[in-house]
Amino acid sequence: MLLAILLRSNLFEDLKKLLNPYIFLSGILLALNWVFLFYAVSMIPVSEAIIFYYSGPVIAILLSPILKEKLTGAVVANAIVSFTGIIIMSIQTLSTNFTGILLALLSGITYGLLSVVSKFSSKYARSLNLVLLQSIISAIMLFPFLFLFKFAFNWNIAIIVIISGSVQTVLALFLWYDSLSNLNIQIVSIISYLDPVFAIVFALFLLGQVPTLFTIIGGLLLIGSGIIATKNTLKGHAVP
Repeated sequence: MLLAILLRSNLFEDLKKLLNPYIFLSGILLALNWVFLFYAVSMIPVSEAIIFYYSGPVIAILLSPILKEKLTGAVVANAIVSFTGIIIMSIQTLSTNFTGILLALLSGITYGLLSVVSKFSSKYARSLNLVLLQSIISAIMLFPFLFLFKFAFNWNIAIIVIISGSVQTVLALFLWYDSLSNLNIQIVSIISYLDPVFAIVFALFLLGQVPTLFTIIGGLLLIGSGIIATKNTLKGHAVP
C-alpha cells in the first residue's frame, strides 16, 4: 500500500492533509486507542477488555447527532442489545484490576471518538490515503516507545507484525473508513459488534475452542442486532 501511494504523482498534496485538524486528531486518537487497548489486555483478560473496548460504538452512536444523524429510540435499543451481548459473552471472566479496567474504558472512549472524527476526516481524504496519514501520525507518536521498553525481535515476530499490520490494521481500517464514507455511523457502529462473533467462529475452527453457553447467547444477540441494522440499511433508512 505504501509503495503504491509513494508512486502517486500527488503524494505531496496528500501529505499536506496531515495538517487538516480532523485528520491530525484522528491519527492521535488511533495511537491512543492502540496504547490503551494493548496495555489493558496485558493487565486483564481479553474478554473483559472487550467489554469496555466495545463501549466505543455506543459512544459513537450517542455522539452521532454531531454528524447531523437522527438518534432514534430503535437505534439506541439496537446498540443496547449489542452491548448486552458483549457483556453476556464476557460475564464469566470479570476481574477487579482497576488500572486494567480504566485503560480498557479509555480504549473504548478513544474508539468512539475516533469513529466520529474519522467520519469528518473521510470528507477530506480517500479511505486508503486516510489510513496512510493516520499511520504516519501514529508512528510518530509511538516512536518514543522504542526507547522506553525492551523488546525482542525475530522472524516469528516479524511475520506477526507484517500480518497484523497489513490485514488487521491497513485492510481493516480501509474497509472501516470506506464504510464510514458511504454509511450512517450508527449502522457502522452496530455492525462492528459482529467482530467478536467472527473471532468466536475462527477460534472454533482454527483453534478448536468450543464456545460456552454465555458466548453463544451473547453472539446470537450480536448477530440479531447486526441483521436488523443491515436490513435498515438495505431499506435506505440509515443512509445519510
